[in-house]
Amino acid sequence: MDEIMKMKKDEFFNYLKEYDSLVKPTDSIEVVPFEHGIKVLYYHRNQKKPYKTQVYLNKMDNMNSLKK
Repeated sequence: MDEIMKMKKDEFFNYLKEYDSLVKPTDSIEVVPFEHGIKVLYYHRNQKKPYKTQVYLNKMDNMNSLKK
């Protein structure tokens, strides 16, 4: 996760294309940071609604906080 968070947007997109066969070269992504990680929205060309959403969470030291 730390490596992903340090990537530039184009590096991250290339990583996603290799990792996920659904991502096409004509697609675009939007990376939305939030308190505990990032959310990645995948868009087909000329579309305003994402076809896929993926969340990457930061490593948490205290797992008990998830129980609240």
